[in-house]
Amino acid sequence: MLGIGEVIDRLRNQHGQALEDHLDLFEMMRHEDELELSHSSCASTSNESMDLSIEVDNPQIIAEHLQRKLDRTVAYPHFLSILQHMMLIPSDERNLHIWRLFDLILQQLSIKSTLETSNVSELDSTFDKSYDFEMDEVLTRLRTQHECERLEKELNDAKEELDQEKKKVMELENRLSDLQDGMSLSSFSRTSDLSSTSDPRQSPTPTISSIASLPPVNPPRLIPPPPPPPPPFGANPLAQTVKKKVPKPVSSVRTFNWTKLANDKIKNTVWENVNEEKLYDQLDLTDLCQQFAATKNEAESTSNTIHKRFFKPETVQTVIEPRRAQNCTIMLSKLKLSHKEIRNSLLSMDEKQKLPKDMIEQMLKYIPTKEELSAIQETLTKHKSPAVLPLADRFFYEVGQIQRYEQRLQCLHTMRTFQERVEELVPYLNAVSKASTTLTSSKRLKQFLALLLAIGNYLNFGKRMGNAMGFTIGSINQASNVRSSLKADRTLLHYIAEIVENKFPDLLRIKKELHCVYEATKFTKNEMDQEIKSLQTALCFVSAELRIHQQKLMDTKKQALLSNNNSEPEEKAPEFDPNEDQDHGHDSGVETGESPRRPSQRSKSDKFVSTVSGFLREANKALNALEAAHEDTKQKFADCARFFAEDPAKSSPDQFFGVFTRFLNQFGDSYAMVLKEREDQERVKKQTISRSLFSRKVNRGKRDEKNKDFERLIDALQTGELFSEDLSRLRMSVRHPKNKRPAQQPAIA
Repeated sequence: MLGIGEVIDRLRNQHGQALEDHLDLFEMMRHEDELELSHSSCASTSNESMDLSIEVDNPQIIAEHLQRKLDRTVAYPHFLSILQHMMLIPSDERNLHIWRLFDLILQQLSIKSTLETSNVSELDSTFDKSYDFEMDEVLTRLRTQHECERLEKELNDAKEELDQEKKKVMELENRLSDLQDGMSLSSFSRTSDLSSTSDPRQSPTPTISSIASLPPVNPPRLIPPPPPPPPPFGANPLAQTVKKKVPKPVSSVRTFNWTKLANDKIKNTVWENVNEEKLYDQLDLTDLCQQFAATKNEAESTSNTIHKRFFKPETVQTVIEPRRAQNCTIMLSKLKLSHKEIRNSLLSMDEKQKLPKDMIEQMLKYIPTKEELSAIQETLTKHKSPAVLPLADRFFYEVGQIQRYEQRLQCLHTMRTFQERVEELVPYLNAVSKASTTLTSSKRLKQFLALLLAIGNYLNFGKRMGNAMGFTIGSINQASNVRSSLKADRTLLHYIAEIVENKFPDLLRIKKELHCVYEATKFTKNEMDQEIKSLQTALCFVSAELRIHQQKLMDTKKQALLSNNNSEPEEKAPEFDPNEDQDHGHDSGVETGESPRRPSQRSKSDKFVSTVSGFLREANKALNALEAAHEDTKQKFADCARFFAEDPAKSSPDQFFGVFTRFLNQFGDSYAMVLKEREDQERVKKQTISRSLFSRKVNRGKRDEKNKDFERLIDALQTGELFSEDLSRLRMSVRHPKNKRPAQQPAIA
């Protein structure tokens, strides 16, 4: 009832024999309590001949027992009302929360009824205080868990279906791009300076009919569909065009993996005069679908098989070095973008940030070389379609058609990493500035240095290094090298720590005051200068690339203006320079089947000029602010170094502030050691005094004896030795039950 039985089952055979004995004792005592409850419950009824046993797992027996128990009592009308209302509650899964609420309320009421209360009014007030709630709110809360589980399951299923659909859409987009690229191959062939014979398995020139022959892909707009291809030589035209009238299944069904005969082999066989179409009226097709319905995995497998059969072209061997092609393929699998999406992201300078920063860094490692592009061009000239290229080769082909691809990718990498690099430098500049200002203005540091100077002049009295007016800042770490004559593990720094604690306690806070020097030691001066110089170089490169693109854009507009002025009534096919096409290549002209070299189309898809111009405006402002902060930091550090008699030209922030960090660490360790030695001395002193008192020894002995007795009692409880006799008696009673008691009583759990 309360769920204890399930917990006991989980605890068994997990925590040793001691826990098993406790659980056995609990089960046996519960068994006796159930028997006692059964006796008291049956004795309260007027039927003396009734069997004293109650099967608590049998609802029919329990209902009969309750009916006999409550018959002719004031509680019987309420019991009958409860049963009548339970008849009205639906038993489906949607109303499970109502049954749970009913169960929880009865559990709490049964516990309340066992409490010893002096009168009914006290029980009523307790009930009112404990069960002051709104029924709708409770039902809503109970329904929440069930709804959450159902929605979570639906969400997971939807996510799986969405992932599958995304993969299919991505592959379809790649295939569609392949087909559309094939429409532009005639112009691509004119741009190629390499020639080779065509593959005899394919037509010499790509035609629209070869593209339209694939059923799932519609032909491009503005192009009428071609007539179907003629049948092979010697084949019967009617045999190929006749389509059987087979009803379409209402849902996905399993596949009958037979071996299909060719149409030209049907003649003079048993299948020639077979007419199975009239049998569909006699079949229960709905029942057939239900009996052989395909599971989700089978349906997806069938769909993928059909998809691959119609859309997966035959690929050729890669022309790229195998290891390089494999690594490039792994990179593309992590990128999870189609060729079209990668190309559009590069042309738009990744406005939607589909390309992660780490992927851009990986793409910089796979820049196609001229030799690789030449080999890919030979393959395309031979096969007349980019669809035959493997994944890595196709990627090289796509990015090779983007003008100044390598420079564009470097500019994109600069744009994505510039702000992050600036944000990494700003905290360092702030830390160096703050540390320089803090050291210069710290009164505690000046007092500490004065104490070191006084002690050092005293120790160096009459010597060559005595009577000093000051010392280099690096000398402060030499205090830990002066050993004590009385204790080998003590140094001058330990002595100074004791003096500071006793005479100048305010100086103990010097480490907290100078904590900013730790951050200032993370970068060196050379690294800082190189990083700022690298940012300047990167922006100069982006600016130069922007000027090149702006000049090309102006040249394109001039050419378009001249072509419009000198245009003839009839439009002529554009001529292309092969070398220029390899640099610029196809942009958005592939999408509509028109020439990929039209300036208007390239200018619409290429957003390099507008995007980079806006980036440079903001980046130059940020770089100017960073350079100003750098100069201010250098000035503050130089003033701080000169304040401590150091040459700023020969000192770096990490070296200079590192002296102070080492001193602060050594001073903190020395002071901690002094405190630890003092605590040890106090502890030894207390132990000596305690051992000298005889009365405390006696009391300690008695207290230890009591602790031992208590420990023995705990051990007896844990091992079950304390109740071993009761456990043996109960086990014997279970093995030899009395005749009046049932052989086995179910547990109320």
